[in-house]
Amino acid sequence: MNFTISRENFLQPLQLVSGAVERRHTLPILSNVLIKVSEGALWLTGTDLEVELISSVKLEGDFAEG
Repeated sequence: MNFTISRENFLQPLQLVSGAVERRHTLPILSNVLIKVSEGALWLTGTDLEVELISSVKLEGDFAEG
């Protein structure tokens, strides 16, 4: 995966999905955000097993899916 994005375009969707991520969770995987590039967009996913928040930002320029 390879992409370039401005801080402002990355920060807003990251703040949205980080609301579902618990900092002191018993399962370490739930303390992270999934970042995926597909369909010409950057997808961010955060979950606490009860609530899942997904946000995306359209990418412009060169990027590699992953």
